[in-house]
Amino acid sequence: MQFIDFDEIFNRRMADMLEKHAEEHTEDEWEDIIAKEYQKFGDTVIRKIGKTPREYFGGMSDAGLVETLKEYLLQEMPVSDFLCEEIEKRGVFPELVALLNETDEELVHYAVNLIGADPAARRRYAEMLASEEYDEHVKDAVADVLKQCADSVLEEILPLADTENSPYALEILSKLKEKDDRAFEKLLRAFREGDKKDVPLYAGYLASYGDGRALPYLYEEIEKDIGYIAFQELKYAIEALGGEYDKQRDFSSDPEYIAVRKAGAGTDIFGMKKK
Repeated sequence: MQFIDFDEIFNRRMADMLEKHAEEHTEDEWEDIIAKEYQKFGDTVIRKIGKTPREYFGGMSDAGLVETLKEYLLQEMPVSDFLCEEIEKRGVFPELVALLNETDEELVHYAVNLIGADPAARRRYAEMLASEEYDEHVKDAVADVLKQCADSVLEEILPLADTENSPYALEILSKLKEKDDRAFEKLLRAFREGDKKDVPLYAGYLASYGDGRALPYLYEEIEKDIGYIAFQELKYAIEALGGEYDKQRDFSSDPEYIAVRKAGAGTDIFGMKKK
């Protein structure tokens, strides 16, 4: 099969256009023009192959599309948007899901982005989180997808909360829509027994989960000798769960508070520069 670098062809055409007409439009206008030209390019016949880019990919089988994706990455050639467009148009098919069994990070990232939260891949996603074959970049991408459908993978994710992959599991469990006592207990335990530096993170998970039974533990923690950032996250979590905390606290000598103030110097509460 002949592999075509469609992006290179398009970029050459746009370079010629820009060279001749650069001063006729502003930078923002050129961005709009290039985006529209790229869409038109997808339906433009490429003399070398006698087809448009969309026809080129549209004529491939499902397996052919996946093999083409692999080959583009192998040859370090830019993956055409029209290839991804054709794959997405067909929906999730077995050959695409099979890419989740690969270990090449870039290829797996493409697969995750193209498949999204489709039910056909959810169990495999959970397996990937538990596997040692994938690094944190892949697992971060998988966790982001599973947060969208946490309820459907509850049973697969619960055991991971007691492993080294607990950071991913807890984040996903915090997004459950249907409450489950087992999930709540794991989130609460992480909050109560985790490292002190992770208190803000786990407080945020409890706030996201939305179970008011966490309030007594949040009140207990906020009364301790804590830093400014932990205080803010705990206060937010308390309020998110329907509670209140109005006690005044002095953080004027707290390093975190000083750093936040220094970073925001010269701006108003909206982050705009003061006049």
